Amino acid sequence: MPITLSSRFARRTALAGAAATLSIALAACSASFSAPTLQPYQAAEGTNFESGQVKVRNMLVLADADGKGELHSVIVNNGDAPETVVSIEQAAPGTADGQAGSDQPSEVKFTGLTKPLELEPHTAIVLPGTGTEAPAAETSPSTTPSATPTETPTPGAEEAGPAIIVTGAKPGQMVNVTITFGTAAPVSAYVPVLTDDHYTPSPAAAE
Repeated sequence: MPITLSSRFARRTALAGAAATLSIALAACSASFSAPTLQPYQAAEGTNFESGQVKVRNMLVLADADGKGELHSVIVNNGDAPETVVSIEQAAPGTADGQAGSDQPSEVKFTGLTKPLELEPHTAIVLPGTGTEAPAAETSPSTTPSATPTETPTPGAEEAGPAIIVTGAKPGQMVNVTITFGTAAPVSAYVPVLTDDHYTPSPAAAE
């Protein structure tokens, strides 16, 4: 004797199946939110960190096998008030930032920042520069004796900062760097040390 299902039972079964399918689809969607490709990540090879209105971007050291190199970075004043970089140095032992590298140099020296580095509002300093402090803005002579030349920086402008020499850090290491500002709180972060020919078209041949 053939078994027949009532239309109400058939509809109820179909709805239950649809609900199950929908729940599986939603579960898959929610799982995809934590997929590695959707997680935030830092594309730059250097380290990004910030303190208040100051943003430090892509900070790294390019050094040779003997442990001598230069600090590279862009430091941005994203605020409406002027700021200064007072010092850049290796962090004191025990300073934590949560991303320590496996190979830490014992003593690293940063030289070249002989006076506070001025950061005008909404401008950036590129490190390294030409080896000297960035020149003051040029002004054209005025024919009016009472006229006062202005040196207001252009918003978004980038200036060349001093060349900061780093000694004691070799490629493959991480250096815990502390930056002290005039107003913003000091901040520490680990920055990578790469070979000094890392960005050249033809890296040096291995010996």
